[in-house]
Amino acid sequence: MVRLVATDFKTKAASEAFYLNDRTDVSQKLFSYHYFKQYWVYMSHYRDNRKIYSLNFLSKKYLQKNEFLLYITDEEYVILFNHKTIYASKININFITDDIIKSILLTRHFAMLLNISSSEKRLSYIVDSRYKLAIENILKENTKIEDRVIAYSMGDIDDLTSTMNELINTKTHFSRLSFVVIFTIGILWSMFYGLEIFSNKVFFNTSLDDLRTEVDFENRAVMRQQTILDKNTLQYNELTKCLTHPTTKVNQ
Repeated sequence: MVRLVATDFKTKAASEAFYLNDRTDVSQKLFSYHYFKQYWVYMSHYRDNRKIYSLNFLSKKYLQKNEFLLYITDEEYVILFNHKTIYASKININFITDDIIKSILLTRHFAMLLNISSSEKRLSYIVDSRYKLAIENILKENTKIEDRVIAYSMGDIDDLTSTMNELINTKTHFSRLSFVVIFTIGILWSMFYGLEIFSNKVFFNTSLDDLRTEVDFENRAVMRQQTILDKNTLQYNELTKCLTHPTTKVNQ
């Protein structure tokens, strides 16, 4: 489940006034970074388990400058123009049709004020409501300019936010940051020290062990050969002692 929120409120109080359920509710800051710019909002600490994304960032991601984006839910109606929030209103579930139609007519009024031709006027919208089909029909009918439909759906909210950064609280942010720092340090340590230690321990020590084994084997072979040589030399000396060498006379 996904929820989009406006993240360009001027103050914390303004954000809390729009997104907190009542004055006794406890708020928490949710934020995310995009190109070193922070998008933030203050919402209830006891919010539901839906993933929260920036409506302003979504507008920048998919729309050009000087375009409208409408976000309609069962709880609120938000209008963005040029990626900035220009109108936000809570919707009373008991008067949902009246509140939405009033907001839609106001959107149409904004669109008509644009100094561009009617053929280029366009309203992009995202509807996340139980009454999605009904709201889309009301939206398209009440935003027509010269009998031309100018409202077009941007698509499924889950698909639109699949590549976006989720808004998170401070605790989650620092947990992720700590993991990244530790992971980076681990990689750097492995690159400069770990690989050398590992290679010395595994490859170099293994080579030394093989060399020691080979040297020991050769030493034992030399000792056996020396023993055999000494034994044969001794036998040779004993045999030669028993031999006499005849003398030969030379005739002069």
